[in-house]
Amino acid sequence: MGHTSPVTSRRSAFVAAAVGALVLAGAAVFAACGSDSSTRSDRRTPGTTATAPTPTVTTVAPQTIPVPPLPPAGPTTAPPPAITVPRGTVSTAPPASTTPSTVTAAPASSTPPTVTAAPVTTGTSPSRSTTKPSTSTTKPGGVTRKTVVYSPPGAPKRQADLVVPRNHADAIVVLVHGEGNRKQMRGWADFYAEHGYPTFAIDYLVAKQTTPSPVYPKPETDVKAAVQYLRGRAGALALDPDKPAAFIGFSGRYDGHRPDQTKYYGGAPNSTDPQVQARYAEADSIAHAAGAAGPALLFQGEADNPELVASATAFRDALQNAGKDVTLTIVPGARSGFDQEASGALTPAGQQAAQQVLEWLQARFPPA
Repeated sequence: MGHTSPVTSRRSAFVAAAVGALVLAGAAVFAACGSDSSTRSDRRTPGTTATAPTPTVTTVAPQTIPVPPLPPAGPTTAPPPAITVPRGTVSTAPPASTTPSTVTAAPASSTPPTVTAAPVTTGTSPSRSTTKPSTSTTKPGGVTRKTVVYSPPGAPKRQADLVVPRNHADAIVVLVHGEGNRKQMRGWADFYAEHGYPTFAIDYLVAKQTTPSPVYPKPETDVKAAVQYLRGRAGALALDPDKPAAFIGFSGRYDGHRPDQTKYYGGAPNSTDPQVQARYAEADSIAHAAGAAGPALLFQGEADNPELVASATAFRDALQNAGKDVTLTIVPGARSGFDQEASGALTPAGQQAAQQVLEWLQARFPPA
């Protein structure tokens, strides 16, 4: 959509577009809407699951209903009404009807993850050749699985898992996990494969104690390089390199705030260094919502960190005010990571969200 910002979502993000690529959001806030690359402040501990009861979601027939914006301070005391927003409308929508397996995906643009993506400026030529190719045949008519190196020559080595169904759509879903764990996206990749969507689950730079400051925009640059890699191979993968981008985000924080932001951006928020201030400004997806180039689908647990609920609401409002196609689903009683088990498999609530994602993608990006 036209800009970049740090990943601040719970688990992952999807960037999608023919080879704009689809991106699954859930942990990272990388978006077709833009780019995002900071990790959320209250990540889910690996190997554990949310303690809250499994949320349920209801569904109603498509309808256009004006919905007043949610309070910016956090979730409401009662779950919002279930509403499905048709293409071109903006409002708060509920999760969709139950269906099979996993979720991840949103079309992406040539930009990194976030919400105001900027054009891809790194990885100008196809990156290194694939490594460790391994193929396996599973459900719908066969699926090819490979681990490849997507980073361009001379850049730090970054790998991705490419999953391509034999019969597939001409758009690909880029899966970006909020904690940089591509293996955690297997459930989503399987879901997409079952429904004919190729996926590209990536690793990217995750800030550690030893990572030099500033970290930004290196993670965002990695995501851009992944999209560039796919664009360079669109013909071989039977993808459409010109499809518009889209963004799907789960439990994201869209204002660029991070627990380690002084290190991440190279200075405190009140720094007088213009370069530091520029990093903070670029990382704020909410501020750049008007530059979003594609539709956005957001999921947020009602019982999650209030700051994340407020961020998702503010992002929805900013996109809506800019006239963008945006749908925000508040899942009653849900916390961060409600859609996946520790193993990566989709939970019942995750399967419902996955079905909503599938219907959303099919409505906005119908098969050619």
